[in-house]
Amino acid sequence: MTEDIMAKITIQNDKILECKSGENLLRVLQRNGIFVAAECGGNGTCGKCKVLIGPDEVLACQTIVKEDLEIDLPGEFYSGLEESFKRPYDIEKQVGFGIALDLGTTTIAAYLLNLDTGVEMDRVSVLNAQAAYGADVVTRIQKCGEGLLEELHGAVTNQINGIIKDFKNNYELKEINRMVVSGNTVMLHLLANVDPTPMGFAPYDPVFLDSKKLNGIKIGIEIPEVTLLPSISGYLGSDLTAGILACNLMEQKGNALLVDLGTNGEIILKTNSGIYGVSTAAGPAFEGAKIECGLGGVPGAVSKVSYDEGIFIAETIEGRRMQGICGSGLIDLIALLVREGLIDGSGAFDESFQGGLSNFLKEGKFWLNENIWLSQKDIREFQLAKSAVVSGIETLVETVGLNLSDIDTVFLAGGFGFYVNKENASRLGLIPRALEHKIICVGNSSGLGAKMALSNPKYLLECETIAKQVTVVELANNKLFTKHFIENMDFEE
Repeated sequence: MTEDIMAKITIQNDKILECKSGENLLRVLQRNGIFVAAECGGNGTCGKCKVLIGPDEVLACQTIVKEDLEIDLPGEFYSGLEESFKRPYDIEKQVGFGIALDLGTTTIAAYLLNLDTGVEMDRVSVLNAQAAYGADVVTRIQKCGEGLLEELHGAVTNQINGIIKDFKNNYELKEINRMVVSGNTVMLHLLANVDPTPMGFAPYDPVFLDSKKLNGIKIGIEIPEVTLLPSISGYLGSDLTAGILACNLMEQKGNALLVDLGTNGEIILKTNSGIYGVSTAAGPAFEGAKIECGLGGVPGAVSKVSYDEGIFIAETIEGRRMQGICGSGLIDLIALLVREGLIDGSGAFDESFQGGLSNFLKEGKFWLNENIWLSQKDIREFQLAKSAVVSGIETLVETVGLNLSDIDTVFLAGGFGFYVNKENASRLGLIPRALEHKIICVGNSSGLGAKMALSNPKYLLECETIAKQVTVVELANNKLFTKHFIENMDFEE
């Protein structure tokens, strides 16, 4: 038997990995806990897992390690921590320290709390390393079906343990006693090391929905007690339960909507007669996935676009060199091009348009610079996403016998929802025009709800009550939703 030939991979002149010659570079990085975005799951179609080998930029998923390599990775940092909605809540004195964790498909946000005082000591946010296995929960369920549950579980627990370690070191803590986790139902299954594949086919049943108090050590997390907040359904997770709690939706007067725009689009409607919810497959485009030059909210991502007196301005996060386009920038850019006439009502580029920004439109793409562009395919992806959200809102409102004019308040939640330009979102039909002036941007309502449940056990009980009260409205094979979805694809006023 011949011995395997080994190769060394040196990352940014610092970390050294060993692997067998002939292995796939992306798989080696994943196995060693190195995050590289690979929204397509490593199929070579999304073009996001770029690494530098010397002067050459290559896709990690298409690279076979044959010899020793030196590589550089693009650094990505994401903030899903913002809160613009401040709800006072009661603190119950407890011993020690705790972490409230918002486990998102794209982002993990963690808040360190002093349990005695309820004071937030620190907060941190990182991109979910599971994105290396696919951008959405459907792809990750498929990967579990291929036998990769342990890898997906390990990817997220390693990240969480890194956060725990940093919190301990930074504040000289001997132990962090408790963690409360909110997240979508699939993410909670992966964290608990429970196979989510039943949610990948009809009748799409999760293994569990109720709150769970787990031994952290047994699931690979270096905290004694880990509590998962209760989910509503397979595709309405405890992030929505926590959001309902954070927005005090149950006590709102009149009719109120909670629209959470993350990697999925989830909508909750509270009325005098009850509370209802839908989930739409909408969000990846808003988080930069499926957009050819799309990014999350990272330094260098175009987050705002304007055109005034003949000057086109694309602003990037932290003023860095332009690297791509995030969700808020995508909305601004498409809204601008629709307004200026370069995109017609059907969503198609108007190649015959002359003047203004027409010089930026070449070869079926709108070029922000020589490396970053908006394609016709990107516009179609956005149309699918925005139509799913607005059609979900309209279907939910009509199903319970209301009109849009009957809605008193709209809470717009999620990291993407924090930055979005409300006027542009309404102009493009992402949010109905009738609701534009009723919007309150609340930021990370899931994280706020998790902090509340960590700070006082009564809020955990309230979450359990909330989750059981929501009536789920199914959109699959829903004729009303299909009708609205077709009608809302265009950009017509």
